[in-house]
Amino acid sequence: MAGKSDTRQKMINMMYLVFIAMLALNISKEVLATLGILNDDLESSIVELESSSKINYDQISSNSDNLDYKIAAEMVGDMKNVSDDFYNFIQNIKDSLISSDENNYLKEVSVKSNRDSIIVMTDYQIMDKSQTLDDYFFVGDLYTEKGDLFLDKFTNYPFSINETLDQITDKELNSKKETKINYEFGSIKDDLSNRFKYSEKVVTSEGTESPFLNYNFQGFPKIASISKLTKIQSDIRYIENKVLTQILNAVQNKGLNFNTFQTLLETTKPVYYTTDVINAAVVMGKKDESFKPDGVDLFINGKALRSSEYKIESGKVVLNKKLSSPGTYELTGTITKRNADSQELVSIPVNQTIVVIKEPNSAVVSADNMKVFYRGLRNPSSISIPGVAESSIRPSSNNGDFIKLKNGGWGAVPTSDFSKKTMKVSVSGVLNGKRKQFDGGEFRILEPPPGLGSVKVNDNYYKPTQNIPKRYLSNGMITGNKPKDFLYDFVIEVTSFDIKVGNSPSKTVNGNTARNNSKAVADINSQGKGTVVRISNIKANAKDGDFINPNYIVNDFILILEWKI
Repeated sequence: MAGKSDTRQKMINMMYLVFIAMLALNISKEVLATLGILNDDLESSIVELESSSKINYDQISSNSDNLDYKIAAEMVGDMKNVSDDFYNFIQNIKDSLISSDENNYLKEVSVKSNRDSIIVMTDYQIMDKSQTLDDYFFVGDLYTEKGDLFLDKFTNYPFSINETLDQITDKELNSKKETKINYEFGSIKDDLSNRFKYSEKVVTSEGTESPFLNYNFQGFPKIASISKLTKIQSDIRYIENKVLTQILNAVQNKGLNFNTFQTLLETTKPVYYTTDVINAAVVMGKKDESFKPDGVDLFINGKALRSSEYKIESGKVVLNKKLSSPGTYELTGTITKRNADSQELVSIPVNQTIVVIKEPNSAVVSADNMKVFYRGLRNPSSISIPGVAESSIRPSSNNGDFIKLKNGGWGAVPTSDFSKKTMKVSVSGVLNGKRKQFDGGEFRILEPPPGLGSVKVNDNYYKPTQNIPKRYLSNGMITGNKPKDFLYDFVIEVTSFDIKVGNSPSKTVNGNTARNNSKAVADINSQGKGTVVRISNIKANAKDGDFINPNYIVNDFILILEWKI
């Protein structure tokens, strides 16, 4: 009887443990749905990255016969192979997670506006179990063969990419080309280190050590694990795209790297009118106020300049010649200077172009970043009229204003009226003593891309889907970060947000930290490891100096609590 009693008690104890585990995994349907939406957003961004990368791959491949592209064209194939292999391996894992229950995750939804319309959607709200991935990666205290393979591929990926980058750099340095390409892969290597950070043992906020794979994947809801895997796929495509973009930029900027002396044409005007005196200055590549040449032999379209048509001034050979006919003029010849060490005369060749045009009848307006103006921002713009003094230029628009920026140039500020989609620009300037009006063209008005939410703790940022200790979430600062590659210079300042911890009701917090609301902090402290926290309805200011846009949008995001205490 005692044996049967002990067995019965063990069964009761086991059932109790299972019940407790089920309670711990009782995540709200809303949170599961949010994780699914996040996964869909990540997959959409992957499609955009792949499209951009294909264009870059094609450009490098089509120019493979060009010496500047040849090395990169030979090496990027290795990067593509290792990226595709790791990406597809992860995709197979994701497919395995849902294949057995695929039909159960699909549901038919009737459209309210048209009851006869039925659409099929993925029901993320029921993807709350962790057993499938646990069985895929873990067997007891050990890893399955696929778990070990995942770790191998995860740790090998940044090593392989770094090796490819080093080979490109080394082959370029060892090439026989006179002018080498400076690829500057440093920021990419930093990204690799941050996005594919690995430690055999991860120290939790509780002071315990957890194996990397267990820490990141064991016991999490299925949709949370799928989202994490999709994030890795997104990182693969991001690194791949960044490498390709950097290669193309480096090749295109090769001509900006000068390692020998040459002459430059210095002028206050991009072009000259037929009534102007040419006051351009020919200088050596390294300007020196004490420079005085030992000989000057200059020609315009093959005709020698007289001594009265130039002078030596402030280390420059300043031209003083009038060209009465419009056209393109070739300035050629030599500037001779004695070498201070050998006393030998060294002749520096001059080969420059001077363009002479008639007076203009239109202004030149260009947006510094794009051919658009963003609503709610000061859009830095360069506005000029050839031959017109910058101080006399006055821009205006029908659907916005222009303000003078402290660092020079103009800031275009579109109207806050959302019905207005374009800004037609006019520019006036004083030409030949009279103020004239010029057409500056028409610019589209777009809404700025939303900021990316995170929690800042000291110098660290906890980004969407990452694990975060309770105390960091309570005391950290909710921030908005500018979207990647968005060139405008402004600061995002969060003024309020809503926070929902697990199944607790959502709380509104004024300011940018959860500690401003004691009930929100209590919600955080009451939940355990794996609880999903959603930060939403984020209100923020976009600050550019003294200019403030109070309606800037920051995307909602989620985090996962890291510890129980």
